[in-house]
Amino acid sequence: MINASSRSKVLFVIGLVFAIAFILGEVMDLYTLRLATKTVPVLLMALYLFLQPGKGRFQWLVIIGLLFGAAGDFFLEFSSETFILGLGAFLIGHLFYIFAFLSDCRRPAWGVAIFAYLYGIGVYSFLEMGTLGAGGAMRSMALPVLLYVIVITTMLWRAGARYHAEGVHPLSGAAGFYGALLFTFSDTLLAVSMFVLNLPYSSVLVIITYWLGQLGVTLAARFANEPAPASAQASSG
Repeated sequence: MINASSRSKVLFVIGLVFAIAFILGEVMDLYTLRLATKTVPVLLMALYLFLQPGKGRFQWLVIIGLLFGAAGDFFLEFSSETFILGLGAFLIGHLFYIFAFLSDCRRPAWGVAIFAYLYGIGVYSFLEMGTLGAGGAMRSMALPVLLYVIVITTMLWRAGARYHAEGVHPLSGAAGFYGALLFTFSDTLLAVSMFVLNLPYSSVLVIITYWLGQLGVTLAARFANEPAPASAQASSG
């Protein structure tokens, strides 16, 4: 019977193969290959957490968030007409991540909040300089994008609040925070490419940082229930 460590390695290798296949589809503009492979890495992350023993509220919330993320991947890739469905799926996924991060840490961390929301204001203002702020069809996206920016910056805030927080495993706090940063960077780059200027090969960087961001949130859930090391407990006390 395959042990947990070997199973994790198998899932990682399969995910890596599908990730490379998607990037090849992106570079070679192969729609069918992209559609068939894009959701798999995130679905495997959800499966990885599902197979972990002793799952609690944090893990289940992240699993659900990952499934919404996979749905968002599909809708964004399927057609430009289903973009809004993809945006909505990711927004819901971030709400589940926020609930997960709040489940083990309610520390205000107002400094992190100020940074996150100022970043969101800056990004949205920059997007308004492009087609998002112009007339026509793109203008109808302004409110959904604004709501999404508010939610993802809230997710970034709550991930940052857990970093070095008392009672949060250091690996969980770090993975969640850096995962949220990468996720936010990925979505920022995607939005800039869509609404302001088309950056060459940005789609490859967007998907790589997105997967790494989702992996960070996954690992945050993986270590969330682990007891904090004795040294960390002593320093927090």
